[in-house]
Amino acid sequence: MSLKEMIFKRKSVRSFVNASIGPNSIARIEKFINGIKPLYPDIKVRAEIVDRESVKCICPWTTKQVVAIFTEDKPGALINVGFMFQQLDLYLADIGLGACWLGMAQWEGEKEREDGLKFVMTMAFGKPKGEGQRDDVLKFKRKNMTEISDIQDARLVPARLAPSSANSQPWYFTHEDDVIHVYCAHKGLLNKSLGSTNQMDVGIALAHMYVANEETFEFFVVENPVPVKDHTYMGSFRI
Repeated sequence: MSLKEMIFKRKSVRSFVNASIGPNSIARIEKFINGIKPLYPDIKVRAEIVDRESVKCICPWTTKQVVAIFTEDKPGALINVGFMFQQLDLYLADIGLGACWLGMAQWEGEKEREDGLKFVMTMAFGKPKGEGQRDDVLKFKRKNMTEISDIQDARLVPARLAPSSANSQPWYFTHEDDVIHVYCAHKGLLNKSLGSTNQMDVGIALAHMYVANEETFEFFVVENPVPVKDHTYMGSFRI
């Protein structure tokens, strides 16, 4: 199939066959990781496929290997991580594997890396036990378009279908001529800050927009964006 088709089929897989992925498949995955498109090319990011024991997680299900993600601590780093590694999520679905973002995982490896990068996220992956994809787009449980956009815009369906932490779907889109602005909901009604996973979630939604419009997607940041109540501006794009 294709990554674009996987937007309408993928699901977060939490039940895996207790088996390792073979070296040939690992090599293919590593090659894909090395070619992932970043949202912010100037932010250093590294991903390593490591043994499950390298991370601590309270999740009752396990896989033999996980992807550990490290990044420079810069503005835009978290949205960049979400953007980059949702492309990997779609790729894993495309080659018949399952994956799930592990927001609660803690890195058990070295605390101070020579490259200075910071551990931020883990993605579990493996052979799914049972169905690893949806067979009907109606099986997605997502907000209505009116809840995530200032207008009805069918072009935003790929973003609407994106996964998010606790299915929070914290993204909101506004339109200005041919530009679409994206905002992130604050962590709580009384909390003006952004959760780290919420920022990654916005990057995940943008990854779906990029994959669905690979030839025309253009991301940028504008000065003095129009404020949206209880949201923080994250960036803008054209498709």
